[in-house]
Amino acid sequence: MKKRIISSAIIVLVTALFIIYSNKILDSLIVFALSLAGIYEYNKAFKSAGYRPISFIGYVACSATFLVGESVPEETKMMILKCILPILLIGSFVYIILIKLKRNIVDVAITIFSLLYIPFMFSFIKLILFLEGGRFFLAYVIVVAFVGDAFAYMVGRTIGKHKLCPEISPNKTVEGSLGSIVGVTLAGVIMTTIGNFYLGMSLNIWSMLLAGFVAGVAGQFGDLAASAIKRFCNVKDFGNLIPGHGGILDRFDSILFIAPIMYIFLKLYM
Repeated sequence: MKKRIISSAIIVLVTALFIIYSNKILDSLIVFALSLAGIYEYNKAFKSAGYRPISFIGYVACSATFLVGESVPEETKMMILKCILPILLIGSFVYIILIKLKRNIVDVAITIFSLLYIPFMFSFIKLILFLEGGRFFLAYVIVVAFVGDAFAYMVGRTIGKHKLCPEISPNKTVEGSLGSIVGVTLAGVIMTTIGNFYLGMSLNIWSMLLAGFVAGVAGQFGDLAASAIKRFCNVKDFGNLIPGHGGILDRFDSILFIAPIMYIFLKLYM
């Protein structure tokens, strides 16, 4: 518990500095680093289960996060993506053929899924940053994710009795899930108040509460999705980089789902 609290404090400090200090190069490097670490942990989990994902394909795909949101013409971005995706897919098959099928189609499927699940989903962090008021909205995403996780953990440990998804994550409870929704709602009110009264924004409280609610639900599904992968691979955590929390994917699993949902919401309603 002590390690978890200390790690959480460090994460909050680093996150605050990241949000306050605006630097496009640093933004890109952080998203790239998160993607690399996520791919490493994902591949390690599947390797422990006897599968053999093609690691270098995942690492190469992470470099595409540098293009997201940058001042590159849209036509150029689309052309690059149209080239990269077929090359990675074809390259995966060429690779397993050249090594005489020491890897199989399941390994290719696991590899291709990792590209969508990790660097693609993490890239929405950069897309949010390039919106007007992007750094505030990224703070909103992170606060919603962390507060939701914290309330689910505390409420679940305190009064949790009814299992939420025992087949996937035995420790998660219905009470913890409801506590997470309450926490996210409170966080949404606080963040909206900060935006309107201290940052001079004109945020609609009901829209932001709806965004927080949807993001909170998405975050719980993100958590359960990561738990499903760990369950399948028979691992407790994806890593041990963050004491008391596990690895990058253990800590950021909810953000992988919240960031895309929040970006879509902002594009549609803001």
